[in-house]
Amino acid sequence: MSIARVDRRESLAHALDVSIGGIRFQCVGLEVELGETLRVQLTIGARTILVEGQLVRVTDLDGFTQEVALSFTNVDSETLRFLGSNLPEGYELEPNEK
Repeated sequence: MSIARVDRRESLAHALDVSIGGIRFQCVGLEVELGETLRVQLTIGARTILVEGQLVRVTDLDGFTQEVALSFTNVDSETLRFLGSNLPEGYELEPNEK
């Protein structure tokens, strides 16, 4: 997956879990703050989705890594249907999908 501030270039991140309402992931070298809006590009199987969301939790794990939770704020209806039919609430990604 990749993430970016809405007005910046992308950085790589590691998805931990995803639901129809948001995503939790780890990012390295991208200093983010609670309340920021990020753009997320996430590949699930053969499908890539693009969403925007607001950071609702930011935890510093070390000097370079943060674990963050993002609540989706801008998701098109087709993407919501895809997530709703393919991911049960709280779905955790399989190791080959991370």
